[in-house]
Amino acid sequence: METNSFCITKRDGKTERFSLDKIMNAIIKAFNSLGEPIDLGRLSKILSRLDIHNGITIEEIQNQVEVALMQEGYYQVAKSFILYRQQHTEDRETMEKLRFLSDYCDAANAATGSKYDANANVEHKNIATLIGELPKSGFIRLNRRLLTDRIKKMYGKDLSDRYIDLLTHHFIYKNDETSLANYCASITMYPWLLGGTMSIGGNSTAPTNLKSEATAPLPPTSRASAAASSTWYSWSPPC
Repeated sequence: METNSFCITKRDGKTERFSLDKIMNAIIKAFNSLGEPIDLGRLSKILSRLDIHNGITIEEIQNQVEVALMQEGYYQVAKSFILYRQQHTEDRETMEKLRFLSDYCDAANAATGSKYDANANVEHKNIATLIGELPKSGFIRLNRRLLTDRIKKMYGKDLSDRYIDLLTHHFIYKNDETSLANYCASITMYPWLLGGTMSIGGNSTAPTNLKSEATAPLPPTSRASAAASSTWYSWSPPC
């Protein structure tokens, strides 16, 4: 592995000078956690399998270390290294939540205190609004994975990557990401008028009198509203 002077990208996006010692220490700790000795020769073989280049991320380096350990036959050490990474990930997430709790308490209101949704539709922050904020990061990761996987399957990876880029640069309003329930939904009522509401959990079959059904849209609209934070309805026939 070349050890020329170059920089790596940290998790916060900042760069720092590459340090071979940090990688070596992490590998040695993985061996020590199992009580397995390691000498300079074995360590050098593992390091020789790494392809470190300018701008590489810490995650990419750690992924390569895992692969290198397994390629050298150190499967239990690789497992220990993976568990070590997971523990540190959980520790970072816990510390991030603790900092968020402190910042939220000091914020002027719920909107400025929110890390993920500046359009918080409440005037005052309290324990209830705080509890609502805590799971948002997990919902965002889940929703992004669900949607990017679907886009990738239907239209390819390039468009999936483009979607993330537009989100990152605020070209797409991302409020829907903070909950599993859609924030807004635009729904046409014609399928329910023609086929009844059984498809959405109702008990009505196809109506025999469309005129009377169209004057009382409450049952299907209330059922749809239960699945979304806000719903828009359209009675226009499909083209």
